[in-house]
Amino acid sequence: MAIGAGTGLIMGLWSFNGPMPPPEWLGEYADVSRRLARLGHIAFFGLGILNVLLADELSTDRIGYTARRVASATMNFGNIFLPLTLFAAAAHHPLKYLLPVPAIAVSVALVVAAYGLCRNVGCCRREDT
Repeated sequence: MAIGAGTGLIMGLWSFNGPMPPPEWLGEYADVSRRLARLGHIAFFGLGILNVLLADELSTDRIGYTARRVASATMNFGNIFLPLTLFAAAAHHPLKYLLPVPAIAVSVALVVAAYGLCRNVGCCRREDT
């Protein structure tokens, strides 16, 4: 999240007719490169918060050690590489094709956590009647 704050400080230098012009490779406000950079900036914050919430949830889930490790590892991977890949894709558009890799990693972590939560509250259990 600290990196998110740092990127925001830098991007703020050229936002809203700031004291510096935007780098040429970012283009105008509505250009794809600029949008990818803004998304990368906010991803540092959003995924950081999500990672903290996931860690708290995994500590209470009724899932095995391996499932917790998978969720933790995939979330950490996505937390690092999704924002970085967004910034990289802003600078070099063909890198956008790498975005599904960290996005899927985050999704895997959230599915594992949802399954654990479901097991905690009993909605994943089969009940023989």
